[in-house]
Formats: sequence, C-alpha cells, structure tokens
Amino acid sequence: MSDRLARFFGVQDQPKRVKSLVRKSALFNPLFAVTFMMSSTFLAVHIAEILAGPAYYLTLGMALVGNLAFVQSIVQLVLDYPTGGLGDWIGQRWILLTAFLCIGGATIYTAFATTLLEFLLIYILQGIGFAQLSGAFGAWWDTNYRAVADDPDRSVYSVIMGKVGMVFQIASTLSLIPGAILADLISRQGVFLLQGGLSIFIGIACISLLRDYPEVAENRPRRSMREYYGVLKDGLKFSVSSKFVFFFLIGTVLAMSTFSVWGNLILFGIYYSFLYEQKAVALFRTLLYIVGVISLERAGVWTKKLNPTRWVAIFAFLQSGGAVFYFAFAFITATLPSLLVNGVTVPFPWMFFQLPSLIVCLTFVITGIFDGALNVLQQRLVLDLIPDRTRNSLYSLFPTLTLIFSAPQLIFFSGILPIFGPPPILIGLGLVSTSGCLLIALGMHFRPKSKKAEEPPLEEPSKAGYDLAEQEVEDTQEEVIESPLGVLPESSEGKPAKIEDT
Repeated sequence: MSDRLARFFGVQDQPKRVKSLVRKSALFNPLFAVTFMMSSTFLAVHIAEILAGPAYYLTLGMALVGNLAFVQSIVQLVLDYPTGGLGDWIGQRWILLTAFLCIGGATIYTAFATTLLEFLLIYILQGIGFAQLSGAFGAWWDTNYRAVADDPDRSVYSVIMGKVGMVFQIASTLSLIPGAILADLISRQGVFLLQGGLSIFIGIACISLLRDYPEVAENRPRRSMREYYGVLKDGLKFSVSSKFVFFFLIGTVLAMSTFSVWGNLILFGIYYSFLYEQKAVALFRTLLYIVGVISLERAGVWTKKLNPTRWVAIFAFLQSGGAVFYFAFAFITATLPSLLVNGVTVPFPWMFFQLPSLIVCLTFVITGIFDGALNVLQQRLVLDLIPDRTRNSLYSLFPTLTLIFSAPQLIFFSGILPIFGPPPILIGLGLVSTSGCLLIALGMHFRPKSKKAEEPPLEEPSKAGYDLAEQEVEDTQEEVIESPLGVLPESSEGKPAKIEDT
C-alpha cells in the first residue's frame, strides 16, 4: 500500500495487514456504490411508468412500487437473519457471491420486464440478494480489523470509517450523472444490463479477494448444523443481554425503519415534481452528494473525541432521514404546492433556481451534516460490543428488525399516499423517528459508566462482545430483558442498507 494512500486513511503506523484491509475497502466500496447508484435516479420511476403510465406514475405508479417494496421487505425479513448466521458459519465471501448473483440477475431481468408479475419476481429475487448482502462485508471487515489492528481507543477506526464513507459518496456521486446520460443515449434498459453485469463481476471478485486472516478463520464455527443453529441462538440471546443492548437495538431500527418509506414512496416523487426529468434529478443529486463528500470526510476526524453515549441519539434526531428532516419536508410539501403535482415545465437548467429547489437543497445540506457523524459513532459503538462469533448475524439483525417495523409502514403509507399526498406521511415518519431516538437515549442511560466499557477489545475476539455484555449487566445491576419478539425458531431482518437519503 502506497504511503500516500496509507496517510489518507490514517493507517501509516498500522500493521501491513490493516493496510491490506483498507486497500480492499477502498476497492470494493466504490464498486458497491456504482452498482447500487447507477440507475437509482430513474429505477423507481421506470417501474412506476411501466405499471401505471406516464400520467399516473407519481401517484398510482409509486403506490404500486411501494407494494412491491413491501413484498421485497417480507422476503428480506424472513431470510436476513438466517443468511447472516450463514455468513458467520461459512464465511462472508461465499454469502457475498450469492448475494451479488441474485442482485445482478434481478437487475438484468428489470431490463425486459413489462408486467406486474414480472416485477414481483424481480423484487423477490432482490429481496433474496439483499438479505444475504446486509452486514456481510462490514462483518468481514470489522472482524478481521479487530484481529490485527493496533488501535486501542478506536481513533484510527473513526478516521478510516470517515474516509471510507467519503470514498463511497464520491463513487455514488460520480455514477449518478453518467447513469442518467447513458439512459438517454442508450436506454434505461441498457443501464440495467450494464449494472447487472457489474454485480456479477463483484460477486466473483469477492470470492477471490475477501479471505479471512488465520486468526479469524480459526475462530469460525465448525461446519455442522448444530454450530449453525448455535450461532443463530447466541445472536438472539445477545440482543437481549442487557437493557443497554436492547434499547439501543430497538431504538436504532425504529428510527431506520422510516428510510424505506421515504426512499420508496416520497423521495423521487418530490424530485420529479419540480425537476421534471431524469438529467435534472441526477445533476441535483450530484450537487448534494458533493457537499456530502466533504461532511463525510470530516466526520471521521471530528468525531474522534466525541462520546457516542452522549451524541448518537442527538445526531439520529438531526440527520437527513431523521425527525427534523421529515418535519421540514412536511412543511415544504404543504406550503409549496408545486412539489405535489407537475406544473408548468421549466426549461433546463432554470428549474434549479426555483424556490422549491433551493429550499429542498438547503434542507438536505443542513441535515446531511449529521449523517456521517452518526454512522461513525454507531460503528464505533458496535465494533467491540458485538462478539465476532455472531457479528454477521447481529449486523443482519439490525435490518431484519428494521423491516419488521418498516413493512407495516410501507403498506399503510402507500395506501394513503394517493389520497392525502406526502405531508401527513412525512409527519408520521417524523413521529416514528422521534420515538426511535428516545429509545436510543434510554439505552444510552443504561450504558456502563466504568472504564471497562471503553477499553480495547479483549485478546479473544470471539468472546469480547459477551464479556462486555456481562460487564454491562454487572455494572448496571439489571436483569436480562425477555425478548419482545417472543419465542423465535433457532433457524429464524433492510442500508443502506439504508436507502440513500438523497
């Protein structure tokens, strides 16, 4: 790894194997970004137009897309946690291979689909793929980082995460306009074919390059079904091992559950209602992403000294996609009627200088400042909290529970969208997000105040999370909370991946 790249990620004093991990992250994260973002500007609109026609795509069409997203959420809900445990059991690179094969196949199929049944099959296949994908790369990277890094206070980790987020954002930004231009020059279907082929290529690359270090490979569970069921069971037990873990987990997924409704039902309807066409939307999003690149890069630096206990709930409330964000957009859509229906088309590029465009841009920029900071603080919090043995399982449990909360919201809000429009939905999302932030704050109240909670990982990574959880229970003198999910089968959660807020 070159000295310049090492200095950029802040790992110039780290062992060679840490530098190798950073190099792979710098390679795969841009590939992930391009694959997921290339058609994101027009994918939902493309499906809505095919299903409902150009006249009704912003209302009936987007409602149908919301229903399809609900089906995908159910598929992910059923498969997310079991496939996360499978990653802990056999290794994440195999899960990443099958995930990208499913996603690539679904994307290629999108280029030819014309009926509701075909799109239903596409969303089911995407659900299978994203269920496997959720948490897999992060679990592989974090587990190997903990095994070889010389980073006792996790300050280096904060810097790396900030830089990685910036690289991802840059790649996402650079893919938006080319994707829209290719859609105009070739066709949307051509972009889908290119995107699907890239997904398959990434899956094959994961098999070759994402191998565990010996210290991690030795701690993998034995290849037996009993060990697999044990991984799933241990993950569920850990999620209710203390009040801190329980309330932090539930609060986080409740706040995250609103992203699915926002991304599938509201976001692109707002964009196209005042920007009118996909090139303008792509350029507008690119401008927002450029601002986000700066804030993400800085987030890893200025959060090095911040205490996650104090700031996670606050940043979750203020972030783009948080309560303040939704309430602001409820006000915007209620007071600026041009955001609700197509008005007189403004020629390109003058639509960028309309009052709605400027206000929407300002809202995204101000709330987006807190996105990267929240992400870094949350990752620092779970890096040493979660045991390596069940890391992929628990990383997948977050989106699993998120889907449990988001699926009812999707079906309910997609039903009332054609009747009431966006403002009541946005108010509802703001209230849901506020409830999640309050639960996060409650969980932080039960976080141990002793220094042991802030110490570096123990020598045995596979037991670190359990030891910390036991210390929390001892320090706070709290009893283990019963699972709110009831009795779950041993063989039994949506990030983004959090859906991109812009």
